[in-house]
Amino acid sequence: MILSKTFLITGLLTISINATTLKDIIVNTINNNQNIQSNKIQNKSLEKTYQSVQNQYNPTITIGANYLKLDKDLRNVQIGQTITGFAKISIDLYNGGKNNALKKQKQYQYQSGLHNNNMLINKTILQVVTLYYQTKTIIENIKVLQEKANALKAQYNRIKTKYKLQMTTQDEVLKFQAEYDSNQYQIAQLEYQKEQLLQTISLISHSHITDLDDVTLPNVSNLTYQPSQAIKALELSLKAQQENKNIIASSKKIQIKLEDNYNIYNYDDYNSRLLTDLPDQQNQLMLNISYKLFDTSSKNKIQAAQLAKQSIAKQLDYLQEQEQTNFQLAKKQLTTAKLKIISLKSAVKMANSVYKIIKTKYENGVVDNIAYLDALSKKIYNLALYKQALNDYEISKANYYFTSGIGYKQFLNIWE
Repeated sequence: MILSKTFLITGLLTISINATTLKDIIVNTINNNQNIQSNKIQNKSLEKTYQSVQNQYNPTITIGANYLKLDKDLRNVQIGQTITGFAKISIDLYNGGKNNALKKQKQYQYQSGLHNNNMLINKTILQVVTLYYQTKTIIENIKVLQEKANALKAQYNRIKTKYKLQMTTQDEVLKFQAEYDSNQYQIAQLEYQKEQLLQTISLISHSHITDLDDVTLPNVSNLTYQPSQAIKALELSLKAQQENKNIIASSKKIQIKLEDNYNIYNYDDYNSRLLTDLPDQQNQLMLNISYKLFDTSSKNKIQAAQLAKQSIAKQLDYLQEQEQTNFQLAKKQLTTAKLKIISLKSAVKMANSVYKIIKTKYENGVVDNIAYLDALSKKIYNLALYKQALNDYEISKANYYFTSGIGYKQFLNIWE
């Protein structure tokens, strides 16, 4: 019971690691994300499998014992009981290149697994960055709506005072009350979305995230495309499939095997006068050479392996084209995101100017509350879009980094 409580406390401490900066969250994700850790364990398994086939001669040493008993109608020249102890050494001198192909296949599978793990890390980091800045957008929107709430509250109090003095109608008071209540509901919705996103980031990074710092990704321009970890993993899978074909084809080649058997015998229940030359020990050396003349399955297996190889080759061709296309689109998206920020910055400036004028006119009775609320909504709307554009630009930068084929280690180094 005490031990289980210890593990529980340890687990809670692990997930309660505070991380608010983007880099801290990314580092925690790399070190603690459950999917990444699971993938690393799978790679360890592939490594052990590769190590298990390192020796292409596949030597084996076997020891054992046999007990043989014969009874009923035993002839004079037969032995009733025989105990045999043996040690056997077996080596594949040549098996059509099977062991060498198997060694290469497991090596390629292991190396492919390493690239797949790096690819998973890259994807997870991009997911974290995207969620991070989406959360920042929600936080900024909450601030913007709180600014709107303050403006509505001030106008509501002003109009309510005028209503008490019978200087305005109840409809105008209710209009501001309704707008304020609607705004508060929107804030509550965004607070829920914020909590939802923070919980998602906490789950991915295996950390307890309650708040986010203000941080922007360094600007990197003129990146050149390079094949991603996914391309490298698929190239190695293609090589592994070729070796699988070689493994199957090896069965149709000459097989040469060397075996040495050393046996120790012990006899009982036999006619010692007739059987006088029974060996106490023997060593048997055997060289076995074989060739398969006819096989009904190898042809189909080789064809299946060839088709699997062609399938991977098609996937590789498509992925190469897709990555280069995505990189070009990500580069254009980055440029578009910059222009959007410039455009919205101008829109915010204009909306603020219009709002100030309309606010003054409304408070002086020149325009009605509809004009005021419309100006306020446009001001808030443009400001929210501008804040979102800033965060979308950071997501575009991260997308540009990773579609270029850059590794997560290089990505972390941009902060250095």
